[in-house]
Amino acid sequence: MNRRDCDSLFRHVHSDHLMTTRFSVHIEAPEEETDRIRAVAEEIFEEIRRLESLFSRFIEDSDISRVNRLRHGESVVISPETYRCLALALEAEQQTGGHFNVAYHSLLTDETGKAFSLLTNPCRVQSETTSLHLDLGGIGKGFALDHVREILETYDYSRSMICADTSTVLALFPPQQSQGWPVVVETADGSQTLFLAHSAVGCSGKSVRGEHIFDTQRKIFDTTTNRVWVQNKSATFADAFSTAMMTMSDDERTEFMKKRSFPT
Repeated sequence: MNRRDCDSLFRHVHSDHLMTTRFSVHIEAPEEETDRIRAVAEEIFEEIRRLESLFSRFIEDSDISRVNRLRHGESVVISPETYRCLALALEAEQQTGGHFNVAYHSLLTDETGKAFSLLTNPCRVQSETTSLHLDLGGIGKGFALDHVREILETYDYSRSMICADTSTVLALFPPQQSQGWPVVVETADGSQTLFLAHSAVGCSGKSVRGEHIFDTQRKIFDTTTNRVWVQNKSATFADAFSTAMMTMSDDERTEFMKKRSFPT
């Protein structure tokens, strides 16, 4: 049995503003480990800050900004993290029938469909359009949570939860004597409390930012519902799928959920 399972445990919480949102780390561990946990949280935030420097289209020398300056047929070397995130974004695009698309801006001016290709040795992005414009806003935060969970596991802090505000949450082992970490999600009837363990939840809505989600089918910023939440083992896919489902019809959402047997 882990030593921490025998001690009196304390809820440690640390937060920082990154990727235009509030990230928080929740760790259940003995109170005397406060200083060590603070250092672990800072390591997590520093790694998310590094990912932001790669993913943000508002940072001039980020991977995504350099990709967005490519002309048709040109390619640029990117970091392994950006490559992995884009590979998962393409997988999410395929699974959602195109409702999720990190190149949605390119759809406004190009009808070809495929906006970019991923190449290896070294990791590169090649533009397949005259106006490539990538935006990782619908998947980057979830990817960041999945990425930094390794830090928690490395330091043996698995009774933990990491959050990108209330939009994306990843829970590892639950707190002692609990079935999971309580997470409140908005529903059509008000709200619901989930007890999250060994899984993630992604929430999308328009109550705060309005119509900010692009409908790739109709090619307009519009949604078919007010809010969606999705539970999945991966925070990356929970983030992407909740975004995609905002623009699906009721039948498409039902079929999508049925095929994937959510929650997983």
